[in-house]
Amino acid sequence: MTKNGDYAKQTVHVFDADGNEVGLTYPKRAAGLVKKGRARYVNDREIHLNASDVTKFTEEIKMDNNNIITQNSDRTSQGGAASQGGGASQGGGASQGGGASPYTMLYFNAREWHFNKDCKDNTGSRSFMTGPDGVLTEAFTIGNWTWNWTEICTKQLTLAKNTPHLFTFWLNGGENDRNNEVCRFEVVFNNDHENRYTYNLNRNFIQPVKRLNGWELYEIPFTTGDNEYTELRFVAQYAYMTVMTAKDKFEYADIPDTVDEFADERPQRHNVVFQDGWPTNNWYSTKNLRAAKEKREREDTQNGGGVQIDKRDLSGTMTGMTSAFNGLAGAMDAVNGTLSGVSQMVESSIKSACDMLRQRITTSAVQVGANNPDELAETVCEEFSDRISDAINDNISTMTDQVESLLEDVQSTLEDLRDTVEELNED
Repeated sequence: MTKNGDYAKQTVHVFDADGNEVGLTYPKRAAGLVKKGRARYVNDREIHLNASDVTKFTEEIKMDNNNIITQNSDRTSQGGAASQGGGASQGGGASQGGGASPYTMLYFNAREWHFNKDCKDNTGSRSFMTGPDGVLTEAFTIGNWTWNWTEICTKQLTLAKNTPHLFTFWLNGGENDRNNEVCRFEVVFNNDHENRYTYNLNRNFIQPVKRLNGWELYEIPFTTGDNEYTELRFVAQYAYMTVMTAKDKFEYADIPDTVDEFADERPQRHNVVFQDGWPTNNWYSTKNLRAAKEKREREDTQNGGGVQIDKRDLSGTMTGMTSAFNGLAGAMDAVNGTLSGVSQMVESSIKSACDMLRQRITTSAVQVGANNPDELAETVCEEFSDRISDAINDNISTMTDQVESLLEDVQSTLEDLRDTVEELNED
């Protein structure tokens, strides 16, 4: 990532013949345009194009202007742009009937994003897939069901100061059935990560502006304030999360929303990693939930609906308890993963200690005139390493066994709860 001062020196603002800014380019390229008579300098940071070159050059500088910025437009704002605290207003979308507010529109482009090199456990891939509107589109899938903390980000963008922006994208997944996932969008100004804007995209913290075939359309507003240098990021952990290019929401106005009839019952939202959108062997698969619904409807018809209401209330309570136990199971998974990492850390520390010990033993053995000082040092270090490693690994193994035993107890309790619910519904 380029430092702010260096980055500022590398860009020249480009204006058309009428004084409208069309993008950014680099000083050498600007000098070349002026030398060829295609533009003229206004100052050392601005050039104006000749009328004959405007259309051609506007296309040429798209690569210089961080392709993610695709157009400016006046949008009707429902609640304005993001506040300085980073919160989005009513899902961040545009609304009929509000006052006009100018937005700089930003659109996700998978080609312009890359893994954050500061994250050592990134997992994911970029690929084409069928989008919610049936069109083959490139997307970025990041994260997995385990602890791998994954971030993708843009290169540093230069955005206008004190300007409201609206970032649009399709999102799928980003939730698990343990309710411990991370699914975020972040805006970082001037490399100041501590003061970033954070938008949680899971658990309905922010409402999408459209739902279509398992995908959710988001328009995230933010204001640059007194900042120019901006980086956008997506963050995922404990769940697969897929981000795809999207058009303006008005492009989908004629397509009705696709509503999941069991959304209130499922512990996680649709994810393209499953053929059905949800694991087919779990209780919250579409097949199982529909069968349970049909059974309730049959019993309502037979019993006049009176008794079944109480059963559904109890079923809802038990479902809540199940979700709580699932959360505990997620926490135990995290502990188990941490214990696995401790073993690797211990081995690395012991190796470093042995290298230092070997050097000191060798030096001492040479000083006292011992035969084969290297062999003596190796023997002592092996004995030290084996004994320390065995002692520590025995303790880690014991703790791991205890965690696994607790997880088995949790799973058994969950199964007993579900069996109880099914028996009550059958009565």
